[in-house]
Amino acid sequence: MLPDTRPAVGLTSMEASAVRPPTDLCLLRELPARMPAAGEPVADRFELHERVGSGGFATVWRAHDAERDEDVALKLADTSTHDLSEVRARFEREVRTLGRFEGAIAPASVVRYLAGDADAATPYIALEFLPDAPLDERIQGGALGSSVRRRVVLDLAATMDFLHRNGVVYLDLRPENVVVRDSGRPVLLDFNTAETTDRPVEIRFEADQFKPLELLPGVDSARVDGLDDAEPGPRSDVYAWGKLAFYLFTGAKVLPEDVPESGLDPRSFGGTCSRALAEVIERATTPDPTDRYADGTAAAAAVAHAVGRQRALLTQPATGVGCPVIDGETMGRLAVGEPEPWVVLPDEGRHVSPTHARFEYTAQGWAVEDTSLNGTYVGTSEGWTHLLSEQGRAQRGDDGDEAPPPPTVLVPEHAVLAPVHPEYGIELRLSALDDAEPTGGDDVNDAARE
Repeated sequence: MLPDTRPAVGLTSMEASAVRPPTDLCLLRELPARMPAAGEPVADRFELHERVGSGGFATVWRAHDAERDEDVALKLADTSTHDLSEVRARFEREVRTLGRFEGAIAPASVVRYLAGDADAATPYIALEFLPDAPLDERIQGGALGSSVRRRVVLDLAATMDFLHRNGVVYLDLRPENVVVRDSGRPVLLDFNTAETTDRPVEIRFEADQFKPLELLPGVDSARVDGLDDAEPGPRSDVYAWGKLAFYLFTGAKVLPEDVPESGLDPRSFGGTCSRALAEVIERATTPDPTDRYADGTAAAAAVAHAVGRQRALLTQPATGVGCPVIDGETMGRLAVGEPEPWVVLPDEGRHVSPTHARFEYTAQGWAVEDTSLNGTYVGTSEGWTHLLSEQGRAQRGDDGDEAPPPPTVLVPEHAVLAPVHPEYGIELRLSALDDAEPTGGDDVNDAARE
């Protein structure tokens, strides 16, 4: 039987395409890692069930996590084609970038990191298990409607904003590295080529239509203005997002060297999107990095303006992580068979509801609506306000003459949001983002709410 080489969660199907900087051949090479077999334990925690994919640097297994009592995607180092020290460096990079969100809030569009050890005899990373098909397969199979494509474009713009705000540059955004949930939400996988923004980007890639010229080796910088001084980084992610958006709206493939100086306008290739959104994509895809948006935060602000949506920033003081939210989005926990929220809360106790609360922008400012069974607290200098949904009040029962908690309240500046209870351990803050004032773009009615 031929080995399974399908792409899987946590694994890049073309990992070997990354061009690696030269290594010192005089360095002592590590011995190859032993590959465990089905049924064997890993790290005294994970039991391997079945192999679901493999690539140049890793093999991914569906495994049972005894600590969490759930199935996970367990990524194990594969040294059959690369030296262990080189593979270990990939795992170190992924733990360093994706691992910073362990125990922190994050959008549902970033695969959930559960555990990892790049220094183990066989390096491993445990991730959320996602059996859904990769984006490229969904596109090729014709199973991606226009509303889902638009949602993918908007969500991935917000995802680049989240990563860049929190010090991570992704570098390899393309359809093979995105899974689409049944709800239409995209999930970004494979952080083994990502880097933190405080480190230089040394990795280079073979050309594909989603890579900017500054990420390709041997490109003549004289061909494009701005390349001489361009260092790969957030602007590279902006380009990749723009090319992916262009591809989703048009189905057209344009290699980096064929992109016009002004960028790509989807409408010129038969794409159906608003003029405002097309202009954002065009600027994002300019060959000159200095003509693009500076980072995902600036690009996401432009996207929100184009589709007529307000944005806020939800921050978690305990971790320092901030997650952008759009009017109408929700926060909660991931649960099998339940709609996923936009902001995923860390919740080992599982008292947070899958859709725990909703954020709404009103004429008076930002408001939060509790949609949970256990309630949400909003704290100010004057004390705590308890919010509880109608379902939560019904579950609690009749409290006699006590006035029932309201489901919705305006969130004052500097207020604290505490899902479940102030002592439950999740403390958040919501603040308006200083984006350009939306003007009611013509995508507003069919974009992020679908």
